[in-house]
Amino acid sequence: MNSIELGDLTADFAHLIRRVEQSGARVEVTEGGAPRGVLLPSAELAELEHFGQRVRGGPRPWSGTIGPTPAGPQRQGPYVRYPHSDAVRMTFARDHLVVAELRSVEELAWLEEKARTGRQGSMGPKQAAAFEEFLARRRPTGDGIAWIAGSWREQEPFTVLEFLEGPTPEAVALGYGADAQDVADGLLLHQVRERSDREGGEDFLDVLAFGEADGWTWLGHHDFGGALSPVLDPPASQRITLTATMAKGLYQFDYARDGVHQNPFPLEPAEDGRHDMYELIWYTPGRTPFAPDAPLGFLNPHIRRAEEQTDYTDGMSLFFAGLERAFGLSLPREALVSGQVRCARPARARG
Repeated sequence: MNSIELGDLTADFAHLIRRVEQSGARVEVTEGGAPRGVLLPSAELAELEHFGQRVRGGPRPWSGTIGPTPAGPQRQGPYVRYPHSDAVRMTFARDHLVVAELRSVEELAWLEEKARTGRQGSMGPKQAAAFEEFLARRRPTGDGIAWIAGSWREQEPFTVLEFLEGPTPEAVALGYGADAQDVADGLLLHQVRERSDREGGEDFLDVLAFGEADGWTWLGHHDFGGALSPVLDPPASQRITLTATMAKGLYQFDYARDGVHQNPFPLEPAEDGRHDMYELIWYTPGRTPFAPDAPLGFLNPHIRRAEEQTDYTDGMSLFFAGLERAFGLSLPREALVSGQVRCARPARARG
């Protein structure tokens, strides 16, 4: 990428803009030798903006400098330069058509990262299906979660298992109403169990266990009867909830993305009212659990791979193994069994 000083650009831009328009090449703009911005063709910028807008993220970097109202447009040959009020960006046009833009180094880097992520999610139907097939063949990392499916079905060690992407374990625990002192002290699950064994009672049933594995915050808890009041703002980018109610034979799976519940059924027609969780007893190994046009249809190839590549035979374990492959979920088996995981009591229950 060629380079030019900002003063040289503003003094004589016609020749440079013609070269950018004809070659499609970027030009680095410096000031005193330090990078100031990048001049790039408008078509390339439009492509970056198109894919970048598909991705939610932090605020667009801003120079923080607001100068006086820019002077009027400056013309050189067939080209016109339009300066912006942030004293960095510039727009160059020819015959009322934008042909090049100058953007700050920070803004362009931010936009390129968003566009890169946006392109990954932009696939045609055949390409998307092939990519899902590729992802479904990945082996889970760590201990996975299928190992806990059998005991979870009996509500051991927890009634509810949750996985959240984005917030830290500590932030989630506090957001759920866990006692801040327990979180700060690093209370461990085995300590609560040992105290319950010595003093009696069932305090170990009233704790929120939490941790991090493979980029996900995981939670394990029982139904506190309202002791927990989950409040996360903003919501986790992804949230998976598995709830076991053995007495009623209810075993539910719920998935939300950016705070929006992902319906296990096709969204149309919506008048049937089926916008609820998925009951795991509906899943029969060997049969596709979700309609292809349902928001959860992307899970089908992952569950099929679990059926083909694992030794599990019961539906719960196979479904959990499918979630391993779809999301990369894992729970620390040895630490959970031994109680060497962090936990906290509900704030109002701490004595």
